[in-house]
Amino acid sequence: MKVSWATRAVPNRDWPNEDFVAAADGAVVVLDGCSLPPGTDLGCRHGTAWYARTLGLDLLGRMLEPPVAPMDRGNALRACLADAIEAVAQRHAGTCDLRHPATPAATVLALRERPEGVEYLVLADSVLLLDSGDSVEVVSREYARTYAAADPAAAARAITGARPPGALRRAALLTDGASRLADRFKILGWQELLTLLVADGPEALIDQTRSAEDADPDCQRWPRAKRHDDATAVLCVL
Repeated sequence: MKVSWATRAVPNRDWPNEDFVAAADGAVVVLDGCSLPPGTDLGCRHGTAWYARTLGLDLLGRMLEPPVAPMDRGNALRACLADAIEAVAQRHAGTCDLRHPATPAATVLALRERPEGVEYLVLADSVLLLDSGDSVEVVSREYARTYAAADPAAAARAITGARPPGALRRAALLTDGASRLADRFKILGWQELLTLLVADGPEALIDQTRSAEDADPDCQRWPRAKRHDDATAVLCVL
């Protein structure tokens, strides 16, 4: 699997990118930390960017650990995510209030290529595109209210699946800051967005997204909570 990506924080902001992406040895993870207004009490001294990064690295490590569980419609990835959520919770339970209603949380995308095929996981409203060559399938849970936070039970709410070898040509993993040209702005269709990713790369997708956002600085044409969002786009060629 060949993986290319770009990730970019909101321009001119005083805190770090709350998206996270990492890939290794046929596996990739993308997390979108749930942003809250500056100064919000999270009950956590580490912050959302730390949470997304720490959970993402732990999850990726578990996806690479042998022996890998049998591929069963992607359910093995649910177990990896549940264990990762539990491990991160234990890591900061002694210093932070994990029962706080604003405790750091994130959406999760995970994709793993194996000899038996490709398996995937989607938790919350980030977007996974699966390109079979004949059609593009959109996997997401719009308006989801369950995110990865401190409770490993959240993993049970993830969408999971698997495809046999050769069933997919490409996959794209997008946080909502990178999917908005299609799902919020309706400037591109999903096939067009994927074509842009393949032809010009993830950076070009984010460039076009920023241009559209700048053309609507008051969020009137495309109503949204904020002018810009952190944006992460990943293209996997299988």
